[in-house]
Amino acid sequence: MARSAAPEPGHDGESVQPAPRSALVVAHPGHELRLYHWLELNRPRVHVLTDGSGSASRSRLDSTRALLARAGAAPGAIFGRWSDRELYRALLAGDAAPFHALAEELAAELQEEGVDLVVGDAVEGYNPGHDAFRLVLNAAVRELGRQTGRRIGNYEFPLVAAPDQGADDPACVRLRLDPAALARKLAAARAYSEVAGEVERALARNGEQAFATEILRPVDYGLEIAGLFAGPPHYEEVGEERRRRGVYREVIRLREHLLPLAADLDHPHRPAIARRGAGA
Repeated sequence: MARSAAPEPGHDGESVQPAPRSALVVAHPGHELRLYHWLELNRPRVHVLTDGSGSASRSRLDSTRALLARAGAAPGAIFGRWSDRELYRALLAGDAAPFHALAEELAAELQEEGVDLVVGDAVEGYNPGHDAFRLVLNAAVRELGRQTGRRIGNYEFPLVAAPDQGADDPACVRLRLDPAALARKLAAARAYSEVAGEVERALARNGEQAFATEILRPVDYGLEIAGLFAGPPHYEEVGEERRRRGVYREVIRLREHLLPLAADLDHPHRPAIARRGAGA
């Protein structure tokens, strides 16, 4: 895989070092827009859990596949594995087995690809799928370390918070876009028709210039996410409102669904990472 350049933690994008082999791991297609220039520079494998179909049953995978091709990145082995409805049904069912399987597969893929640095969605309490796949990623990173002794960089980026949040934190990786890079990023975002409304709302809320900084924050909470919330997460409030209107029959909750999943992922199910091409 071709490599370009990436900034060291705490440095601007102009201070470049040889880039590590990278992977991006996100819950839904379209999240990669927040790190468009990072994609251009690092050309990672991009793993996407769902097809982004939501309640409309319309996949966004083709749009993400085209965007990755323009940026020089490539889809990973996990790419639209579930529909959104399948993801939410799995969370409501409380069955951690499919999430364990994803973590094991992802750990094997990161090992097979020789990944040194992985980036994924932040836990923000906005969408339970985002937070659940972050738990899967953290479990995969930990399992990779346990099985191989390899420690890889594990970073997150905000999807709902301001895109330049944490820019002053010396522990963060900051990538500052020049006007041409920002123009390419904004053009890519506006061309992604399935998320056009979200893009325009984010631009109206933050302003275009906020997207000229891409932030990677080091992840240090592992599977301990309870302390990240001062109150009920946003997705519980939305779920309750939709349950009252009869849209949902059940509500995905932090304490009933996400924290038990985190606790279950804390216990590995298999003795070794399976490598592609290895015998049974």
